[in-house]
Amino acid sequence: MKIGIEMMVQTIFLCISCVILAQIIGSNLYMMQARTCFHKLADQIECSQNDEAVIEQCKEEAKAQGYRLESQQIDTEQGDSCILLSLYYKMQVPGLGKHGNSENSENSDEQGSLEGVIQGYAR
Repeated sequence: MKIGIEMMVQTIFLCISCVILAQIIGSNLYMMQARTCFHKLADQIECSQNDEAVIEQCKEEAKAQGYRLESQQIDTEQGDSCILLSLYYKMQVPGLGKHGNSENSENSDEQGSLEGVIQGYAR
C-alpha cells in the first residue's frame, strides 16, 4: 500500500514538473522570437542611417507582430547621434490571472501578462 501511494505522488510531481518545464521552454521561445524581431528592425534602421520614415515603418511592423517599438534620439560626446531602441513584448503567465481572448485584450494592465523589454542602439 505504501509503495502505491509513493508511486502516485511521484507521478503527480513528475507531471507537474513536465508542465512547468513546457511553460519555461515556451517562454524562452517567445523571447527568442522577440529578440530576433528586434535585431531585424535594428538592422533595418542602421542600414537606412536612422531615417525617420524607416523608423516609423519599423514601429508599424513591430506593432503588426504584437510588439511595441519605441525610439529615442541620443547625441554622443563625439557629436555622433544614435538611437536607443526599446522593443516591448507581453508574455502570458499561467496562474497570474486572466489570459486568453478577453474583451480587454488591448488593455496594457491585463492580468496574467508580464511585459518584457529588449533595448539596444542603432548607430
